[in-house]
Amino acid sequence: MSRKQFISAEAHLAKFGVTVQQALDFIFANIDQPEVIYVTAREYGVTQAMLHEITDAPVSVIDDYFAGADFDPGRLDHTSILFNTDIGLLEDLVGFNSQTGVLSTDSLREQVQPLTEFPDVYDFPFTARYDFQPADGVYDADELGISRLGDIPATDENIESIFYGTLINMFSRFDQVELSQIKAFPESGNPDDFRALLSVALNDAPPTPAWTDEELLDLVIDEAVYLHNHFIQDDFTVGLFDSSYLGDALVIH
Repeated sequence: MSRKQFISAEAHLAKFGVTVQQALDFIFANIDQPEVIYVTAREYGVTQAMLHEITDAPVSVIDDYFAGADFDPGRLDHTSILFNTDIGLLEDLVGFNSQTGVLSTDSLREQVQPLTEFPDVYDFPFTARYDFQPADGVYDADELGISRLGDIPATDENIESIFYGTLINMFSRFDQVELSQIKAFPESGNPDDFRALLSVALNDAPPTPAWTDEELLDLVIDEAVYLHNHFIQDDFTVGLFDSSYLGDALVIH
């Protein structure tokens, strides 16, 4: 699944006061040092698509260039806070948590935090990935990895609210049969079949609520703990939802 490009290389580089020509000059000056280009791209959140815009080299050539020097080019595309994949129409499920009571963000935090493997760094997944992201006080589409929210104030509280709100929206799309099928899908099964199963379930909301608040609460807590632990353990997965059902879903239009 590809990463959606929300911003041009020119607009991204402008955040640092750098022009495309300056970036191109830097790349050619260090073309025999892929480690320098790779580390710099990682430091400033420059993706493979942006490197293509800057150099006009095909992404496949850029991929081979870094892979030939034992660097993982895929890591360059993991820069956004929420998603680093294109989830298409499922963007509609991403939103702030407006629930009260047991499903409120405060209530969920109280229950999720002590269950995580790293409760002392509970807030870490809700922070910016790069220093430049909150510098102007807002998170834009590229920094979030999704466009439907527009620019939002760059606060940990907003990301936490989106985290829980999106999980609630996601599980509300499943009925009990669909979720049972998803959880029972074999690990050795065909990934395309799994994504197709997710796509159908997530795009087809049940006509009536499939869960009580208490049942939904348990589902959200379990998934939140899993995603929190996964985020802390694996720095390859930058996006909060890259390892979620939403991140795994392949949307077929």
